[in-house]
Amino acid sequence: MSRSFVGAWAPWPRCRQQRAVCGPCFAFGLMCILAAATALAGSDPPAPFAYLIHADVVSADTATPLTMEEAARLAAVDQPLLTGRQAKIQAEEQQAIAAAQLPDPQLSGGLKELPIDTPEAFSTRRDNFTEFTIGLSQEFPRSEKRRLQGARKQLDADADRAALDNEQRMVRRDASLAWLDLYETEQGLKLAQGLADEATLRVQSLEKDYSNGKASQADWFAAKTDAGLAADKAHDWLHHELRMREGLARWIGDDARRSIAESLMMPSTLTPLPGLIASADHHPVIGNLDKQIEASATEVALARQSYKPDYSVEVYYAYRRDFADFVGIQLKVGLPYFTKNRQDRGVEAALQQSHASEDRKRDLLHELHTQISQDYVDRRHFQKRVADFDASIIPDAQHRVDAARSGYQSGRGSFDAVLLARRSLLDVQLQRLALAVESARAQVRLDYWSASQASSGESP
Repeated sequence: MSRSFVGAWAPWPRCRQQRAVCGPCFAFGLMCILAAATALAGSDPPAPFAYLIHADVVSADTATPLTMEEAARLAAVDQPLLTGRQAKIQAEEQQAIAAAQLPDPQLSGGLKELPIDTPEAFSTRRDNFTEFTIGLSQEFPRSEKRRLQGARKQLDADADRAALDNEQRMVRRDASLAWLDLYETEQGLKLAQGLADEATLRVQSLEKDYSNGKASQADWFAAKTDAGLAADKAHDWLHHELRMREGLARWIGDDARRSIAESLMMPSTLTPLPGLIASADHHPVIGNLDKQIEASATEVALARQSYKPDYSVEVYYAYRRDFADFVGIQLKVGLPYFTKNRQDRGVEAALQQSHASEDRKRDLLHELHTQISQDYVDRRHFQKRVADFDASIIPDAQHRVDAARSGYQSGRGSFDAVLLARRSLLDVQLQRLALAVESARAQVRLDYWSASQASSGESP
């Protein structure tokens, strides 16, 4: 095109002295300039996604798209959060066995009655009181105290087991929510990409119409601007998709690189609110608090055991050089007589801890019931709005696009009306997508509270 531009202007210097005669040359040169500028400006715009490396972040394994249920299942496989809790439970169960046992026996030995200020000073032979001793002692805490100590440690393990159940649900919930985040961005990207592809085709079509004089230059530039904006919107959606895919990888690793399932399946029926609230009373979070309440009661019983004395027994053997040997036995008993600032304080502290655990359970039940009610309201609200979009709003937006195109093609409408209708349809589709995902998020949270799993469902 640049060579044609120079060639078109080559005769111009020779015509400088013959302007009156070479008026057609001037007109021809001007036409060439306009044609060159039009050709340069009308070159095909780059593909909206030429700079987007989408294939590098999505696995080629398209035969098995990743569903939300599979993502939730994969998140629980070799999950450090869960394996760490399991190890803690095993440790506490071992500690519970150890806590219920007698203390280890103690071995003692020494030298007794060694003279230091007589003619027999430091002699182990001359004084008949000097002896070498070796002894074995054993403490005997009360059996009920040992039982309560073991039960206390076992309650810690049981509380952590309830916490493990809750963390398993949390992992499933958070992985499902991460999948929904990725699903929303991927579907949004597809909508935006479809609009960008359509806008590019429209630019190419208008270029031909403009060249043939069937379209105005304003319509052509409007189409190019619309194509650029559509490509930018798609690029923004891709950015969000890359972020959300990394967020899902936190739970399932490399499986997050797989393509996402197209459908968003939700349960066909919604459990009534009273049933959901009743199920929350048996949630692992409540079970964990129940174990804490039991542990507090055990602490109270242990504190009361401190009023009863423990005892220990020691048996020893005494060896004396050149004299007779001895054996002996000793008994030690605790004397819990001064209880005002020790045992009494311990019992009172244990009672207050028990009251605190009970109050915490009541408060948490109120909190759970409120959260379930809110999620239930959200689920029904967004489900109803999605149904409204499917029934009327999206079809009406599509009819608007069809009418605007028909009017423009027949010469009764403007191209701006077509662009506005297409943007409106995309906005409506994105709103419907956001509502469907919000409905799914509310259902995921309800599943966390009730532990129900969606095995069959509907696409919201």
